[in-house]
Amino acid sequence: MKDPVQESAGDWRQVFGALANEETRRYYAQQVLGLESDLRPERRAKARQNLASAGLLDGRGLVDEQVFARVLAAGARRDQQTGSERYFDEAGRIDRYPRKHEERLGLLRVIAGKVLRHGQRLTEVELTSKLEEFTDDPVLLRRYLVDYGMLLRQPDGSAYRLADGSD
Repeated sequence: MKDPVQESAGDWRQVFGALANEETRRYYAQQVLGLESDLRPERRAKARQNLASAGLLDGRGLVDEQVFARVLAAGARRDQQTGSERYFDEAGRIDRYPRKHEERLGLLRVIAGKVLRHGQRLTEVELTSKLEEFTDDPVLLRRYLVDYGMLLRQPDGSAYRLADGSD
């Protein structure tokens, strides 16, 4: 999913890509300095199109004075997170699984605690639906939760519960 701030600001890769082209860069410099372009009309149109696509020119073809500030703000680092929270994106979804066993266990414990309460049982469909809030691959996450001992599964696969001794 695209970030609306980056989408309106222009992605930094698009900005660099547009400015990597010599003619486009020259046309941009001429626009910034308020000079008449020395490019042929078809080259000028192509440069204007590239710069507009990158967000360097606004809809009227004028230099967007704030594009660099927006691109930098959109790409700014988030506050350094610690613990299991660092494996979630801003929407609260898993953006990667930890490599270290203990950290993976911690992440899975957090998720198990968010989807099931003490003594609660869920069907496979109910559990999978809840896990979709955290990942695009809820089946893999469900498998991890079982394999790492966070959840217990009925032998027939009909129900799941926390492996917390809440029998």
